[in-house]
Amino acid sequence: MNQKHHRQSTEASTTSSRRRLLQGAAIAGTGLLAGCLGSASSAGRALTIGYQPYYAEAWSALIIKNGGLAAKHLPEGYSVKSWDSALQGSIVGTRLIAGKNQVGYTGDMPTITAIANDDTPVSAVGIAGFSKGQQCNLAVVPKESSIAKAAAMDGKDVAVTTGSCTHRFYLNVIEKIGINPQLIDNSIGNILAEIRQGSLPVGFGWEPNMARAVFQENEARYLLTGAQFDTADAAGIIMPDSFIEADREAAVGWLKAELEAKRIMATQPERTLDLVSQEGDLSTYERETLRAALYRTPQLGNNVSRLNLTTDYRTVPQVEQLLKQKGPKFLKEQGAISEVPASSRYQAELTKQAAEELGVTLGPGRFGGNTGNNTSTTTASAGDQA
Repeated sequence: MNQKHHRQSTEASTTSSRRRLLQGAAIAGTGLLAGCLGSASSAGRALTIGYQPYYAEAWSALIIKNGGLAAKHLPEGYSVKSWDSALQGSIVGTRLIAGKNQVGYTGDMPTITAIANDDTPVSAVGIAGFSKGQQCNLAVVPKESSIAKAAAMDGKDVAVTTGSCTHRFYLNVIEKIGINPQLIDNSIGNILAEIRQGSLPVGFGWEPNMARAVFQENEARYLLTGAQFDTADAAGIIMPDSFIEADREAAVGWLKAELEAKRIMATQPERTLDLVSQEGDLSTYERETLRAALYRTPQLGNNVSRLNLTTDYRTVPQVEQLLKQKGPKFLKEQGAISEVPASSRYQAELTKQAAEELGVTLGPGRFGGNTGNNTSTTTASAGDQA
């Protein structure tokens, strides 16, 4: 086993694991931000976008990037200067707080820590998508493993990337069924490398990494998803208030691009895969692996959709509760945030304005339809069963 692993004692696994969430997820007030805070406005109207190519729930950003949708929907005089990729949502949040990004795509926990920070006002303006535990809340085992149920993890090495939404899922699982695995804090890459080697009993992670291990490499199988434990996950879209206030038309224009990206993902899966495949960071992922991450649902737990392409989180009570109540309460209890985000930190009305200007209707499990004057709502969750 990798000697760099941080092993925790059985007695303190839950408490210590929760405390380590602070280290991975908290971004407010860190030394990284000292001396670099400032205006997050668009400065010259050249925008920089923070995104996560290795997080399938936030792939609407890839559709915007590779489909040229920003140029189509941003007001005249605005352009995208750079797309700044990150391996974790906390990095995106840190850059946005420091004034380095004007739009950020993050997981649910980094979204909350970003909007709760005390240095730079940041708001959640929408979501890139949500899932009832089929995107970030996943666990795999080596393909030939005898482990078939969550209870079998008791006392075994279980690896998680602390500070992620997957970490929150892990804590929910062990608390609900009353077990004490030996927690190992590791990166998603190292976790899956050891799953392939058969040296790690259980690994928690997110898509498309897990789909690669299961479908492309055929070295793992899904053990758990959040659907079995009523644990949803989501990808947030965040913007600094300074950008929203100074460049509201551009902020709304970006969300128009987001809505069109959702339409493409829901109605044109092959074009979606074409655009996702153009991302250089995903060059080693086979097309069918990308398809599996977006459209192929693991048959574990309830019969739920792989990904729901919703943008207005207010239309989905489960997601609104996660972002406004459960998530903030959880992070505050662990010391990751000092106070829950104020109601002013949620500005979903920007998404509503974007939809109205496009002439589309938003709803739960829906996406904004065709741009123009036609109203369209379509369920955006069809997929094959794995």
